[in-house]
Amino acid sequence: MHADHFIDQLRVLAALDDNPATNRTLAAFKSVAREDFVGNGPWKLRSALGDVTFPPRLTPDADPKWLYHSVLVVLDEEKGINIGDPSLWVSLIARADVQPGARVLQVGAGVGYYTAILSKLVGPTGHIVAYEVEEALAERAARNLADYENVEVRHGNAATDLTAMDQINLVVAFAGVTHVPDLWTTRLASDARLLLPLTGEEWWGAMILAKQTNCGFSAITLGRCGFYPCIGARRDDLAAKVSALFAKSERLRDWPLRIIGRGDEIRLEAAAT
Repeated sequence: MHADHFIDQLRVLAALDDNPATNRTLAAFKSVAREDFVGNGPWKLRSALGDVTFPPRLTPDADPKWLYHSVLVVLDEEKGINIGDPSLWVSLIARADVQPGARVLQVGAGVGYYTAILSKLVGPTGHIVAYEVEEALAERAARNLADYENVEVRHGNAATDLTAMDQINLVVAFAGVTHVPDLWTTRLASDARLLLPLTGEEWWGAMILAKQTNCGFSAITLGRCGFYPCIGARRDDLAAKVSALFAKSERLRDWPLRIIGRGDEIRLEAAAT
């Protein structure tokens, strides 16, 4: 009952179209029990309606029904780490159109909730490598995902520690970046896509969906976002550039941009129209 209401809520709040990618994504969300990933209640929840302006509130009790809403579940309030807004992520994951058999790099597994959803989407022939830099969260994710045979949880920094993974079809980052690290670029399949929070100096920016080109990446913005930073995938000069690019609110959604070059030569710019 909770799951049915949850899916209806996500469909409406995220203004989802009725198409195969959306329906497969909603089915994956419905199949994963949120209470399996959050520990014992009551839980601290944050409203998705007011960004960070509304303080988190403790649920009245440990009834899982409180989890089946479009809310963020607080994991570490001091660090700003949470299980992100499902109405945001259902839209983003549907837009990425995760295919059965895909090899996915997840940057920031948290406690594994969205890892499980990605696992359902890639199916038994796919594979998820999920990195989590916080050791305690990585341990929780590994326990939570023990029965997911197509998932490998690694404690470490995906931007600096990635090993033994080639032909990545999709990168999904749950931490803010200013660029695509070379460590990812060299491991991407030719048809790879990247779902990334491109964030600036104050950790705010826009989600982007990017794909490789001959000179870097072409991307489209998918809406405003704020994320904990991905250490190793950030540069101060590029953070300033991101902030400047997204100073105009009309660029936060459906705006094309390019990420050109690699290493010290990376630059961000509006796509030619």
